[in-house]
Amino acid sequence: MDKTVSMLMEKVLLSIKEVCEYTGWGMTKTREILKRPESRFTVRVGNRLYVNKELFDEYLVKCAKYQIDI
Repeated sequence: MDKTVSMLMEKVLLSIKEVCEYTGWGMTKTREILKRPESRFTVRVGNRLYVNKELFDEYLVKCAKYQIDI
């Protein structure tokens, strides 16, 4: 397994750049999703946005399972 991928799997919080690498989404789409008020996985530290990986994975599984548009 690639070292970058294995490091992302171990982290609890992911930066926007890491979320882009993890999902294949662009920066604009990622920021748009993280700024939504209903996103439970967004963690704000000052002006920075991070993603709780565990909650984000649950969100992705739910969207895939119930065919919810992201």
